Amino acid sequence: QYIRYQDWFLLLATEGHHPVKQHEHHQIRDCRRHPIRFEGYSLSYRRGGATPKGGGEPKWHACVRIEPTTYKELKAYFMTRACHRSVANLADDFRRIPYARYAPIRRQLLHIHRAVNRARSSIGYDPVPVSALCLRRRITLPFAESPEQPTSAAAA
Repeated sequence: QYIRYQDWFLLLATEGHHPVKQHEHHQIRDCRRHPIRFEGYSLSYRRGGATPKGGGEPKWHACVRIEPTTYKELKAYFMTRACHRSVANLADDFRRIPYARYAPIRRQLLHIHRAVNRARSSIGYDPVPVSALCLRRRITLPFAESPEQPTSAAAA
């Protein structure tokens, strides 16, 4: 599978025998072991929780989270501001975090939120409400036109 976004591309080798797998094995990376890093995200393929009844194979699923280096930078940014900014200012900062709110990303944001509120409570400041995190994920259609692009009917 060939996936392209602007100047970035990815070749995905699916199950089965492929000439690419046989000749270029030293350059192939398995996303189950090495996450794909793109635009601040870390994309991997992981096993699901419990093994199904009857001893069947565990289910696998895609996992999308904030890339570790980006996450550390984001947390450091919030921790430096935690005790020097108002609740409203920090809430605005949390709302501006650009990542889609997939479950692992929500957990990462909640960890940052708890750390910020721990730091604020240690000096007697009011906590930042959880509502500032905007934890609902916006569903977008992959081939829908963006609102700023005119539709073919509007352009006519």
